[in-house]
Amino acid sequence: MEKANTSFPSYNELDDYLTRRNSTFVWLLVATIMSCGWIIYLTYYNSRNIGLILTLIINRLYKNGYTHIGSFSFSVLSGKVMFRDVYFINEDMSIRIQDGLLIFRWWKMYNPKQKQHDPKAETRLYVTVNGFEFHVYNRTDLYTRLQEIFGLEPTLIPPDRDEEKGREQRDKSLESVHIKAETQDTSSSWRSLIPVIKVNISTGRVAFGNHHLPQTLCMNFDDAFLTYATKPPSSHLDQFMHIVKGSLENVRVMLVPSPRYLGLQNDEPPRLMGEGFVVMQSNDVDIYYYQDEPGLVPEELESGDTEACSEDAQLQDLPPCWGLDIVCGKGTDFNYGPWADRQRDSLWKFFLPADYQPMKVSDVSTPGKPRQILAFELRMNIIADATIDLLFTKNRETNAVHVNVGAGSYLEVNIPMTVGENGYSPTVKGQLLHVDATSSMLYRTLLEAEMLAFHVIASYPRVWNMPQSWQCEIEVYKATYHFIYAQKNFFTDLIKDWASDSEPDIYSFVPYSWKFKILFHQFEMIWAANQHNWIDCSTKQQENVYLAACGETLNIDFTLPFHDFIPATCNTRFCLRAEDTDMRLCLPDCHPSRYPLLTLTKDYQHCKTPPDKNMPAEGQGAPPKNNKPRWRNMTHAEAGWVDCWSVPNFMLIIDYTWHPIYPQKTDQQLKQSLSEIEESMLSALRPPEHVPPVPPPPRISSDPSLLPPDRLHVEMELSPDSHITLYGPLLRALVSIKVHIIYICIMFAHIWVQDS
Repeated sequence: MEKANTSFPSYNELDDYLTRRNSTFVWLLVATIMSCGWIIYLTYYNSRNIGLILTLIINRLYKNGYTHIGSFSFSVLSGKVMFRDVYFINEDMSIRIQDGLLIFRWWKMYNPKQKQHDPKAETRLYVTVNGFEFHVYNRTDLYTRLQEIFGLEPTLIPPDRDEEKGREQRDKSLESVHIKAETQDTSSSWRSLIPVIKVNISTGRVAFGNHHLPQTLCMNFDDAFLTYATKPPSSHLDQFMHIVKGSLENVRVMLVPSPRYLGLQNDEPPRLMGEGFVVMQSNDVDIYYYQDEPGLVPEELESGDTEACSEDAQLQDLPPCWGLDIVCGKGTDFNYGPWADRQRDSLWKFFLPADYQPMKVSDVSTPGKPRQILAFELRMNIIADATIDLLFTKNRETNAVHVNVGAGSYLEVNIPMTVGENGYSPTVKGQLLHVDATSSMLYRTLLEAEMLAFHVIASYPRVWNMPQSWQCEIEVYKATYHFIYAQKNFFTDLIKDWASDSEPDIYSFVPYSWKFKILFHQFEMIWAANQHNWIDCSTKQQENVYLAACGETLNIDFTLPFHDFIPATCNTRFCLRAEDTDMRLCLPDCHPSRYPLLTLTKDYQHCKTPPDKNMPAEGQGAPPKNNKPRWRNMTHAEAGWVDCWSVPNFMLIIDYTWHPIYPQKTDQQLKQSLSEIEESMLSALRPPEHVPPVPPPPRISSDPSLLPPDRLHVEMELSPDSHITLYGPLLRALVSIKVHIIYICIMFAHIWVQDS
């Protein structure tokens, strides 16, 4: 019974058992320890040793950068490859991955005859990455080229010219072969085996900047779900289209202070949120990236019929497409302003420095060569309510223009990839729906509009310092704008913060001109016309006298020319044209003339003079041609608004000539804030020491009576059938707002002369 209940042999029984089989307990113990050690090695150390071996092999074979793999393991049965602490660093960028895995589903059936370029095909490759970081901090090849152009001593590591020439020849020789092979047999491509690739990224970061720049541009996101696939191209002449679509959660684009910045940091951001200044943030962002794989330009046919057919086919064929669509969901906020624009300018100059060389005209693709991509298209859609904040600082106090926009707003940017005889012309257009703009002033109301559409066209010539032309068209529908005199100081402070305070430099001067065309459809412009410019800023029951100009259309045209370097005078001509315009007056309840004015307006009957028999019927006070009800947002008669002036056609011309004042100071901080690399490159363009320097701007006299006067010429033209009804409160209101319109036009002129 005792032996039957014993589950484990005793030590003597185990020793006898090992002795009969010519073995001992010591060898069993050694085998057990070695097995445990081997299991521990495979569990904790094998992947690290494999990673070390792969690191040595990769760095031995690839010299342009350093690659590190902390640990690496794979499983053939599950098709899984796992890695940890992976990073790649070279002289321009770094890529870091905390950990991740790759799963290749080899057990899924492979069908080489499946539908070509099917984005819904089987996913055999699945990648998951945690802690992804991509950082761009230099552009060595570009700065090496700039050193050669400017004749500077090479301080960067030059690329191997022999390797570059061999690579270019190899690419040229294999280019046509590669394209023909792709078009002949698509089933032999790796995309037929792996038609769809899914990538999940947890906690990602993309950064642009280094210690030479005061701020680093960072884009952070929590989770990203991306899918790569191919689909048929937009034109039958191309091979296929690459597409990457996916969604990102909790996206934040920020300007973060650069660690170990070498210069002086005196420019503080107007607002800090967490690590730095948030330029854009959104809870959900969907992206769709597409790019056609160019095909070959077809050979031209000689026969007449075939030529006509080929011409028709060429008209129907689109060039290869390349673009990115971004859709922003809930919780979308944009923040910008003078400070953010200065950081954008410093980043742009560092990563895209100008070489000051004439641009070469792009070659036209000949038959047998790959087709050209003509432009890159960027489109951003907002499918939920969003906010836009324009922030600036005065006396270390943050001021803001806050704009609420509705769903359906979008922005489109078209960047040409080719250069023509006249240069290239990028375009920006978009629209904002249900605009509601307020300011940080005590009187917060600013603008309300149903839609605001804009279109900007920039023309860059092939020579960098030739005249540039910028055109801006703005259309506003059903807009209500509120004017007060205090906005003068508010927008002047914004202009001063945005304008450059550095001395004019002939070496960086570029002549340009801005052409503005602003068109209002169904508008209301409301002035607070209180005596002595007193404004009631309470939110309810405001005791303000309002004067409103309401109309169907308002067209504002003006051009800001800056073709001369440090001109003695600047001239700007504003032209305002309005149709079917009415002027209305509203008095508050506390005003002693409110109820007498309403009673007088109600009981007053306009006595028409008898028509002259000799006058034609058209001139006998015929009713207006268009009797349809006009749009009104706030100036309703039920709210106490009274019609005072009716003008079918109105034109106002303001010709303003002023003497600009240029910065005179020489601040050492402005010189020290420039990048040392940029300063060394521009030193080759500086004149020799024996050449007399450019004379400074003329000094401004301290005595105001000795200054030359500015000139303001105003012309007003009214149609003959204009009708005005004069009231006592109307005259007081006109005197209170007499300088408002003129100041608005002058303010636009000062914006651009200070910024130039």
